[in-house]
Amino acid sequence: LTELELYFANHFDTVLFPVLADIYQSKGEYDRAKRVCEIGLEHHPHCIDAYYILSQAEMGLGNLSLAEKWMKKVLSHYPSHKSSATRLPMVQEQLERSVATLNSSWKRALVVDPNNQFAKDYLTSKKNKITKKKNTVVNKSSSNKSLKKIKKDLNIENITISPRLATFTLVSVLKGQGLYYQALDILDILAQKGEDKKQIAKERKLIKAEL
Repeated sequence: LTELELYFANHFDTVLFPVLADIYQSKGEYDRAKRVCEIGLEHHPHCIDAYYILSQAEMGLGNLSLAEKWMKKVLSHYPSHKSSATRLPMVQEQLERSVATLNSSWKRALVVDPNNQFAKDYLTSKKNKITKKKNTVVNKSSSNKSLKKIKKDLNIENITISPRLATFTLVSVLKGQGLYYQALDILDILAQKGEDKKQIAKERKLIKAEL
């Protein structure tokens, strides 16, 4: 991480900025994640991953209106973005948006994620009130011993990226650089870490279509 931080400090225009922002985000360092996204987006204004990470950073900082703004931007460019589609209406409920707005957002969430129970609860409720549920934190094993060993670290823009930093954001960056085989390696690691199987399968299918 330190190497990536140092690289970013000297190369604000790097395409790797969402990877760094995502790491900060996952560690709860929302201010840093936000700043990295803001700087990176000045150079890469069409990076959808960065806008989503920014929305989550704003949410972590309690800025719900800004979180809503950035998720809406993501969906305006990528209507099937699952995380944005399912989290946006939750934020809008807290912001007390209109019933029409909530209905529209929850319907979109259900289209993107047909098994989303929150959307089902809201849309089938006579009073149009979503059943509040606490998010369950799932502890996933990240033991290095169980992870697939990649022959060598990845090299992007002359910086070495450890496969231990495997995230879907890194997969997206690798795809954007045409590094499809490396992206598939990262997906293998994510699978062994117990990440979203459906998303992994979807990414693999998209990547193999490019090979």
